[in-house]
Amino acid sequence: MTIRFLFAVSALGLWLAITAAHAREWTPARLLAFADDSCRAWEKTAAPAAGYASAEIGVTDLRFGEIVVGKRYRLTLANNALVELDVVERAQRPVRFVASWYHESGDPLMLIALASDCSLQAARRLNYNRHGQALNIISLDADLLAMGEPDWLNPPLQFVERATPTPLRHPGAAAPLRVAMVDSGVNYRLAEINRRLARDDDGQLIGYDFWEMDALPYDSHPINSGFLVQRHGTRSASLLLREAPGIELVPYRYPRPDMSRMHALVEHADANGVAIVGMPLGSNRAEDWGSFARAASAHPQMLFIVSAGNDGRDIDTLPVFPASLDLENILVVTSADDFVRPAERSNWGRLSVDFMVPAERRSALDYSGSEALVSGSSYAVSRVAALAARIKSVHRDWTAVEIIDALHQRYGQDGPDVYDWVGGGYIADPLASASIDKIPLTDFEPVLQTAASGFRLDLEVLQLDPRWSATRIGEVLREAYLILAQCGIVPGDVSSYAIRADDYLLDLSTGSARSLLEAAGARRPAVVFARETRMEPAYLGEAFGIGNTTRRPWLANSVWLMLDVDDAGIALAHELYHVLVNSGAHVEGRPNLMQPDTRPESTELTPQQCRLAQLSGVQLGLLRKE
Repeated sequence: MTIRFLFAVSALGLWLAITAAHAREWTPARLLAFADDSCRAWEKTAAPAAGYASAEIGVTDLRFGEIVVGKRYRLTLANNALVELDVVERAQRPVRFVASWYHESGDPLMLIALASDCSLQAARRLNYNRHGQALNIISLDADLLAMGEPDWLNPPLQFVERATPTPLRHPGAAAPLRVAMVDSGVNYRLAEINRRLARDDDGQLIGYDFWEMDALPYDSHPINSGFLVQRHGTRSASLLLREAPGIELVPYRYPRPDMSRMHALVEHADANGVAIVGMPLGSNRAEDWGSFARAASAHPQMLFIVSAGNDGRDIDTLPVFPASLDLENILVVTSADDFVRPAERSNWGRLSVDFMVPAERRSALDYSGSEALVSGSSYAVSRVAALAARIKSVHRDWTAVEIIDALHQRYGQDGPDVYDWVGGGYIADPLASASIDKIPLTDFEPVLQTAASGFRLDLEVLQLDPRWSATRIGEVLREAYLILAQCGIVPGDVSSYAIRADDYLLDLSTGSARSLLEAAGARRPAVVFARETRMEPAYLGEAFGIGNTTRRPWLANSVWLMLDVDDAGIALAHELYHVLVNSGAHVEGRPNLMQPDTRPESTELTPQQCRLAQLSGVQLGLLRKE
């Protein structure tokens, strides 16, 4: 039997099987059989390289020829329902067969995914409420029976008790500030979100779903077929709520099916007293945003904080909307990396983008209720919306333009390098927590007996985490000075302080370090004993000299050690040497202190290295010769 004849028999069998289905009602079991028959037909006919006639599944007269990767086969049933077969291959993974079944209205009903060996990979069924809205997605086992918890799409809303009941306010007191987040909705089943939702006088939710046009803006962004969903809004909203603890959240699900509804969304927000609107979304189509532009222009008192997008491009040249709209009450923000540049994939534009904000690896609440690290310009929106809300809560009469002007006055003083990317500046720390206590560290022993002469290295020591005990810090400093003594570098004036500050200031991060060091008034060189690092890449010991802090001068001439650092005394000597010579260069050779990785036996410095440290340290004002 030839290969061509084998194919003909297989195709005929599949044609007969599917054609017969026209006469019978489709069921989940029939969908599984359809996927399995298709998979096995492909297995028998895939060997030939080419030569088959083109094929498709027609409307009522089914013609089935070859089945090829990357092609979609569509079968319209007698009742106008639809079955689709996709033969897909993604990222060099094996071929998969995905059979999807849709109601005559176009709503997805069920999906079956088979591996290349025709075994079941996944099966999902959608449930709908009596209004025809998708309620949840049910995962099915090999027998097509429900398993696990439903993946909710539109669950009913029940309020939980607020953690702190809203106190009675005297007649003249201001109500809590309402801030809207326009995204894919929120998971309002999570208590952390639920307790902060804005409610009207009757106790009803004020937010709205402008995608499905109902009062349940649940976090759901269906992709492709509708059998899979992305969850984004819970993350962006939770970060906003964490950084603006005094606000009430008005969640909106954006109107993807009809963007002209953005006008109604803005009107709804205004009617419900929303002053600030976060919008971590956008597209390349200007025509999608005409309705929004007209509505935003009609409400100049409202401040719209918009994402620059995550395409890694200059949006002055290749616009993104609504970020590229010319509106006075829009503030456009993007995410900054640890070097005060646009983060990877984040957009920029000197004309279109106002501020860069540290928004990489921020802790937020995931849709599932677990903690997640989030990154991107969407989360710059959350952070700046929270900052604007804190300003607005103090200055309730300020308009959007006045808030924008205040931000430019406060954060628009950075060096020219920042303006290579954005027009406004760099908001190093949107939380701007300058309230810290700086207390002399008790039980701190002298570092070393002061030598009669040498190159004196003064230090200011800051203890951020109490687990860096005074005793341990003293031991680390003594070991570091003993290593540097081979270069004639000896202890100078060493002062030490315990810092008590907000939790987020205990870790090394470019932006928060600015608030910490400036509020502490730390003199340089400074050695900071921190909890951990939020920098990328993550090092347990890090040095900042003049050369690597051009865009972040507040970090210059500081050394940071994290709790988990190994060989802390050696690591401190290593990092201090980097600062003294203003270089991040390393050398090879196991005994040398300046090899890339510190080791207990690696403490030596050559005469040439010592001479460089002495000359550079004096020139930079870090060493004084006595």
